[in-house]
Amino acid sequence: MTFTSLTYLTIIVASVNLLIGLALLALTFFFLNSLGHYERSHTAVVTSWLFIAASIAMFMFLLFPGASASGTLLGIKLGSVAAFFMVIWVYGTKASRAAFDKGSSIKKREEEVQALREQLQKFQSQGTQTSQPEELLHTISCVYQLKKKRSKKIALITGRIEDVKIADVWVSSENTDMQMARFYDRSISGVVRYCGAKKAPSGHVIDDTIAKELKSLVGSNVPVAPGTVYVTGPGELQNDNKVKKIFHVASVHGEVGIGYIPVENIQFCVTKALREADSEKWKSVGLKTILFPLLGTGTARGKVDDLAKKLIQAAASYFETTENSAIEYIYFLARTDVERDICHTVFKELERLGKLVEIS
Repeated sequence: MTFTSLTYLTIIVASVNLLIGLALLALTFFFLNSLGHYERSHTAVVTSWLFIAASIAMFMFLLFPGASASGTLLGIKLGSVAAFFMVIWVYGTKASRAAFDKGSSIKKREEEVQALREQLQKFQSQGTQTSQPEELLHTISCVYQLKKKRSKKIALITGRIEDVKIADVWVSSENTDMQMARFYDRSISGVVRYCGAKKAPSGHVIDDTIAKELKSLVGSNVPVAPGTVYVTGPGELQNDNKVKKIFHVASVHGEVGIGYIPVENIQFCVTKALREADSEKWKSVGLKTILFPLLGTGTARGKVDDLAKKLIQAAASYFETTENSAIEYIYFLARTDVERDICHTVFKELERLGKLVEIS
């Protein structure tokens, strides 16, 4: 083999083509494909094998100038260098694409698995927060003003009901048998019953004041219809919390083997309690503020986000549709951070409520 200037030039061109092709192929494997740019990867593979095939074809005919090859591709008859070039280009591209597709498939599966893991962690985190809400110990009220009736306000108050001293009426969530909860049950009814009872200095109940009065009023007329309201005195809550009346509203009912569940159309419990507060028989008492717990979300385990929205909307609707209501403030009690956050979201979403006008 005689080396001429043309031979050296061919070797240089072939070497450069090979380096460019290999560099582009390596870049495609380790950069584009790793970033998920699969369409760009395929284009880069075709280009890189153009350089590689051209380089190999040049070297082949420099080393074996008498060799020959021929074939047909896409109906076109090829011979000599073109045949070598096309064979290398086509099969090199095909093999690389197959490798890319396999790698891409594996990478996609890894990405899907990672995404599922992140979703699972998120759901587990949400589940932990939902199942273990933080009890709020500070009493803070956030007051919203109605757009249509600026004299009427709906407010969220946080903390324990025992610390609330700004409501004339406390609404106690009862079952349709009007049986108040036991003193130490985790329910508003139990707290109202205990706080309103007369107690010895040790804290022992000596006169179950509110429960006795409710039982006397109801008598044998049970069960009562959902939303039924019975009114009793506040017992010791009058002195300790400035409460004037307790409204007992039938907001849950019991089912054997299941326990208590919220009544249907629980929002009407709010409406009926407000109507009771505005009735003629209580005008002389001067009821201007009323406190609602989130009815149905305690021992009845109702969904806070669904029920809070219904209850707050019912309060806003009552103010808007009732002329000359004596009630000026409607408070909703949030005992946990979950209840507080959900209620704030409801307040912000209700267009009929205006801006936050007071925080205390």
